[in-house]
Amino acid sequence: RRLRRAGGPLDVPDLTAYDPVEVLCTRGPPGRRKVEGWCKDWVACIKSGATPAGDAAAVRAAWKPADCKEVCGVWPVTSKPENSSSALQMMLRTVGGRRGNRTEQEKTKDCEKSCGSFQESLTKCVAKILFEPGKVAAMGIPSGTAAPEPAHCTGNNTSCLPELPIKYQTCLAKESDPRKKCGTLKAAMDECKDCPALTVEFQSQYTAFVGGCMDQLHSYHQATHPDAGKAAIPGAAGCKVH
Repeated sequence: RRLRRAGGPLDVPDLTAYDPVEVLCTRGPPGRRKVEGWCKDWVACIKSGATPAGDAAAVRAAWKPADCKEVCGVWPVTSKPENSSSALQMMLRTVGGRRGNRTEQEKTKDCEKSCGSFQESLTKCVAKILFEPGKVAAMGIPSGTAAPEPAHCTGNNTSCLPELPIKYQTCLAKESDPRKKCGTLKAAMDECKDCPALTVEFQSQYTAFVGGCMDQLHSYHQATHPDAGKAAIPGAAGCKVH
């Protein structure tokens, strides 16, 4: 646990089991991970604005995301865009496009539903990470005393990634001659057996929850960039990511 004083000697020490900024904002390949500035500022803004209530409703009030009717084109866009539309916007505005011949009204409803679900999910997970650290830590937070990772686990071209066991099992089930076809994957499994990314702890509920929340936040960041012009989705009125 972190024991940290932000002010005078009478201030209550911070006993949070993790740093929310590190949890939500640290990105990059193994060995070169760093905290992204825009994310650190957004988390600080949300935490300040959502205090003292400290719940999902307070997080949403601090964030003030654009209304989904505006995001999906039902209402005129009055909110300024905050990045490329690649991830989040494509999900929202084309969600109905893969379901056959659907009317624009049906696509719009799908867009609004997806947008609402996204905003609710991001709001709830951020609120839990910021204000319910006990519940998050109980999901299986990794120990802070882990030994340094071996070099072969963090190299630029490492194959020691969380999906390696899945690839290996898929190969064994699919190939008629797995001994021959899956030899490279088996060798990688043997080499990576001491890598944290392949441990049960790494693939815990905690990792899945935190990773999912981080992915949502970064998708939102990508989808609201002002450089995207007309392609960008409307930005928030409260805490901004740009």
